[in-house]
Amino acid sequence: MNENILTFGPGARLTGTLTRPDGPSRGTAILLLNAGVIHRMGPHRINVKLARALAAQGHTVLRLDLSGQGDSEASDSTLSYDQQAVADLQAAMDHIQRLTSIQTFALAGICSAAHHGVSTAMVDDRLKALWLMDTHAYPNKKTSLVRAWRQLNVDPSGTLMGWAGRLPGLLLKRLRPAPRQSEPMQQLLDNPYASPTRDEFAARLKVIVDKQVRVQLVYSGSFLWLFNYAGQWRDTFKAYGAVADLPCDLIPDVDHTVSTLHAQRRLIDAVTRFAAHLN
Repeated sequence: MNENILTFGPGARLTGTLTRPDGPSRGTAILLLNAGVIHRMGPHRINVKLARALAAQGHTVLRLDLSGQGDSEASDSTLSYDQQAVADLQAAMDHIQRLTSIQTFALAGICSAAHHGVSTAMVDDRLKALWLMDTHAYPNKKTSLVRAWRQLNVDPSGTLMGWAGRLPGLLLKRLRPAPRQSEPMQQLLDNPYASPTRDEFAARLKVIVDKQVRVQLVYSGSFLWLFNYAGQWRDTFKAYGAVADLPCDLIPDVDHTVSTLHAQRRLIDAVTRFAAHLN
C-alpha cells in the first residue's frame, strides 16, 4: 500500500491521508473521519490501522480531518457545524473522483462520525454504504430490565441497597408525578448533538433505506446503559417498517474508544467483513 497527505476543498483548507492498495483498487472508496474532536488518526490510532487493513483488502481509503479539527483549517463559511461536516465529506468525495476513477463511497464512523455519515447519505447519492458505531441509542422497557439484571448479578447486595435508597423518591414521584415528556434527549459520549427523538431518527434512516444505502449498526460495551441486548434495535423500531430490519450488532467486549488491542482487532474485523461485500 502507499499513503499520501492531501489538501483539498475550498482554499485547500482540508487535510487527509489517502491510503491506496498496491494493486488495482476496488470500485468503492472508504471514508474515515474524526470521532468527536480526535485527530483523523482516530482514538488509539484505530483509523490508521483500519485504513491499512482496508487497503490490504483492495480499497482506497481517505481518513480526513473535518474543518477546524486536526490539521484542517477552520472554514470561513456560515454553515452550521453539521452542514459543514457534510460539505467537507462531499469535498472529500469530489477530490477522490478527480484523482481516481472511483465514483461510489462508503463511510465507517464512530459516534459523531456516524451522525455525519447519515446526514451526508441523506443528501448525496455517492455514499452507498455506512458502518455506524455508537450512534443515537433508544432504550426501551426491556433495556431497563436487562440493565437491572446485570447490576444485580455483578453486585447483589449493593444493587439492592441502592434500590432501597431510591424507593422513597420513587414513591414521592408516584404521588406527585412530574409533567410527562414525550421522550428524553440523550447526549452521546463525544457527540455534540442531542439525540433526535426516536421518530425523527427513524425518519432520517428511512430516507437512506429508501435510497438503498447499505447500513450496519454497531453498539459497543460503553453503551450498555442505553443498548444492552441483541434484539433491542428491532424491538425499539418495530413500528417503523424497514428501519427495524437494519442489521444491528452488540459487541460488549469493545469499548467506545477501542482502548485495548482486543477491541481494536474486533473493530477492524467487523469493518473489514462489512467492506468485503463492497465492490
